[in-house]
Amino acid sequence: MNRRHLRRAPVALLTSLTVALLLAGCGSDAPDRPADESSTPTSTAVDPGLKERVPDTMRTSGELTVGTSAPYEPMVGKNANGDLTGFDVDVLRKVSDVLGLRLDMRQTRFEQILPGVVDGTYDVGSRGFFDTLARQKTMDMVTYFRGGTQWAQRSGVVVDSNDACGHTVAAAAGTVQHTIELPAKSKACVTVGAEPIKIVASRTQEDAVRAVTDGSADAMSADSVVVATAVSRSDGALETAGDVFDSQPYGFAVAKGSPLGEVLKDAVQQVIDRGDMTAIAKKWGLDGVIKRSTVNGATI
Repeated sequence: MNRRHLRRAPVALLTSLTVALLLAGCGSDAPDRPADESSTPTSTAVDPGLKERVPDTMRTSGELTVGTSAPYEPMVGKNANGDLTGFDVDVLRKVSDVLGLRLDMRQTRFEQILPGVVDGTYDVGSRGFFDTLARQKTMDMVTYFRGGTQWAQRSGVVVDSNDACGHTVAAAAGTVQHTIELPAKSKACVTVGAEPIKIVASRTQEDAVRAVTDGSADAMSADSVVVATAVSRSDGALETAGDVFDSQPYGFAVAKGSPLGEVLKDAVQQVIDRGDMTAIAKKWGLDGVIKRSTVNGATI
C-alpha cells in the first residue's frame, strides 16, 4: 500500500472536522448600476399589510436600497448592458413588489457590503451570504435559500476535496473557502505528514475558474450554486469534484434589531408561498428552495 492510501483515512477524518463555514462570496469594484428590469414569470401583488409595516424612512423614500457586488454568478452578475442581474436580484425584485417599494441595487466592493448594512448605507446586504452565528452578532440575517460548498476540477482530472494534499486549489479571495476551508484542510495534510495544499487566492470568482481551466490550479472551491453555474457554462471543460458539503441557509443581511428584519422575512415567505422562489430558482438552474424563511435561523 502506498503512502497516499496510508494517509487517506486520517486526512479525510481531519478535513471533515473543519470549522463550519462562516462567510461566502467575494467581490469586485465597479460603478453603481441599476438592477436589470427584465421580467420573471412570477406574481407581483403588493401586500397592503406588509407595506404598512415597512419602516417609515423606507416608506417615505419608496425604495429598498440593497448593497451587492457583481460578479458572483448566479447570485449576481451583469447583462450585456451592464445592468445587475441574477438570482438574488430577481428574488429581491419580487420582495420589493410585495412591499410596494422600488428596488435600488447598488454595486460596491464586497468588503463594503456588510459594514454598509451596519452603518445604514444600505437597507439590505445581498451577495450569497450564509446565515451564521458569527454574522448574527452584528446584524440580522433573513433566510431565503440554501446552499453549501463544492469543488470543481478540470474534466479528466480527479481531485478529492477531502484529500487534496499536494494539489493546487483556487478560491476567490476573501471567501470562506479561501480564508477558512482550504487553510484548515491544508493544515490537516501537514498534521499527517503530507504535502500542504497550495492555495491560490484569485481576485474574482471568474479568475478562480480561469485558473482551473488554464491548468494553473487542479481544482477550485466555491459556493455550490457558483460551481453549478461555472460547470454548466464551461462547455465540458469543468466537472464537479465530489458532493456538496457544509450546506446551510443563505440570508439577506439587515441592521441588528431593525423592524425591517421581520417585515423582510414575511415578504420572502410570500415569495416562497406564491411559488415565485421556485420559478426563479428554475430560471437560474438552482436547487435549494427552503420552506420557511427565518430571522437568524442558523445554529452554527
